This record gives sequence, structure tokens and C-alpha cells, in this order.
Amino acid sequence: MALIKIKNFPDRIFAERAQQTLEHEAIPSIIQSPDAGFTGAGGIWAGPQGADLYVEEEYVAQAKEILESLFDGI
Repeated sequence: MALIKIKNFPDRIFAERAQQTLEHEAIPSIIQSPDAGFTGAGGIWAGPQGADLYVEEEYVAQAKEILESLFDGI
């Protein structure tokens, strides 16, 4: 099963919200980001790359449709 990056979010918080949305639709996903979820005094820190959300190849079209309607422009 191939994982496909469907969206890059500015930070891990947005990616986690998107992941929860997909979970409600029974679409498994993973988040990959350089911060690895580390928190500091200012909250969750995200590197300049943000956080990438990946889904299995069979869910790409459905996941993109869901996320575009909710996170368009983010």
C-alpha cells in the first residue's frame, strides 16, 4: 500500500484537525513533520516545512475532496 501526500499544512495542529476529519470518514492517514510533536513554552513548534498529511493511494480522491472543502486556502 502506497502512501500519498495529499496536503501540506502550516503546522501540526491543522494537520491533526484534518486527520481527525478523515478518521470520521474512515480514511486512515498519517502525519509527518520535522517537529515530531515537540512542545515548548510557546506551545507546539513546527518547522518551516509545516506538516504533511498522507493517505493510502485508494483514498486519495475522497480525502482531497473532503479536505479541499474544509481547509481550502490553508
